[in-house]
Amino acid sequence: MDHSFRNRTISGVIWKAMESGGNQLVRFVISVVIARILDPANYKTLALLLIFINIADVFVKRGFSTALIQRKDADDVDFSSVFWAGLAIACVLYLILFLTAPWIATFFEQSDFSKALRVLSIILITGAANSVQSAIITRKLEFRKLCMATLGATLVSGALGIYLAYTGAGVWALVVQQLLGSAATVVLLWLLDRWKPAFVFSWERLGVLFGYGWKLLVSSLMDTGYSELSSLVVGKRYIDDSIAFYTTGRRYPEMIGTNLTNVALSVLFPAYSAHQDSTARVREMVRKTNRSTALMVFPMMAGMAAVATLLLRVLLTEKWVPAAPYLQIMCVIYALYPIEATDLQAINALGRSDLYLKTEIIKKVFGIVLLIASVFLFSTPLAIAGAVTITAVFSMFVTMVVMKRLFAYRYRDQLWDLTPPLLLSAVMAAAVLAVSLAPMPDLLSLIAQIACGIAVYLGLAVLLKLQSFDYLWRSVKEYLNKNKIKTEPETTERPD
Repeated sequence: MDHSFRNRTISGVIWKAMESGGNQLVRFVISVVIARILDPANYKTLALLLIFINIADVFVKRGFSTALIQRKDADDVDFSSVFWAGLAIACVLYLILFLTAPWIATFFEQSDFSKALRVLSIILITGAANSVQSAIITRKLEFRKLCMATLGATLVSGALGIYLAYTGAGVWALVVQQLLGSAATVVLLWLLDRWKPAFVFSWERLGVLFGYGWKLLVSSLMDTGYSELSSLVVGKRYIDDSIAFYTTGRRYPEMIGTNLTNVALSVLFPAYSAHQDSTARVREMVRKTNRSTALMVFPMMAGMAAVATLLLRVLLTEKWVPAAPYLQIMCVIYALYPIEATDLQAINALGRSDLYLKTEIIKKVFGIVLLIASVFLFSTPLAIAGAVTITAVFSMFVTMVVMKRLFAYRYRDQLWDLTPPLLLSAVMAAAVLAVSLAPMPDLLSLIAQIACGIAVYLGLAVLLKLQSFDYLWRSVKEYLNKNKIKTEPETTERPD
């Protein structure tokens, strides 16, 4: 890999991490403040709303956008065609949700559900308005623009959400926060990036993109549909606040898992696509990415699982403690999620969306069968969460099989790349649990456990000279040094 492309990729990773990480950090703070004000019942309504919004959103954003990034010779005709098609699809889906909202409200026995769904569904149209713009920025690895737009939108929408929650708006505080965040992102992104759609449309170009993207669309639909299916079952079958605790337990591991995954989806896909002619080159890139990702995500998930109950009590108050078991279970899922996403991006980068679709069908059939079994055999929300976890492990195994077949990425190499950070995370979690036995006030105990976990993990990584830690540190250091040299002004010596 040439140094220029490597530096652009690392720069993209850093800016995308800042965009996702900074945005998620702000969202985390805002969500904590709002959750302390609102009751779990308000989050139950939002969780049910988002089931349908997230599924519909797949039709708007997935498939075509990924095809635009993967296609090397995409031009303005392609971009404009996808833009108008996406906007049309969003309007049709909004109309469907608008008309079926009363029926869905009756199904879930939620009085305010119909109005809230009709309002929140507008997010599909605002999302369609910037999906192509995001794809263009991703192609150019210009994630600074995405960072500024999403962070600004989150701050504005979060401030209004907190105000509405404080004034007693209930679930509408959450609805307005979601909708305003999406709309503000559109405005800011269009101000930062000057691309505008032309009044052109080509069915031929759209057909070519659809030939690649439809498999990804179906795969994403199955993935999102399965993910939301467990929430739907919990929300319908259990009339208490189980769905609120289920989604809250998933929220914080998901923040970390999707944060790293978004970096993989946005930065690594164009990077892998640039080297799609060499499977050996892509394999080495995947191995380095998996080591680095595991180095970061495994200790975060292990530590979060260890402090789950205390974390919820300190941040969200005692009323949210029932979410702790779900949080611990979800940590397993989102520890594997970024690793699997990296592998899947490599598969897509080679243009093998057909293979991607086949693996998704196998995974989701297994997951649905297991989910149905958990509902009828155990009939508890925790059993449903457990079924989702087992499916995540099975999905990882299926992806490993494909990686071996497509890239000659041997099973022992795949497991070895993940083993060192896994073992270190286990030791770190044990140390954190030991600190929890000391009698201290909740806040002090949480700080002590987090500090202990960081110190133990980083100390062991340095002491054992972990290869992935050394690679990650050297890559960032090299990038920063090169950019420092570029920004230093040249000096000319004056003769004495």
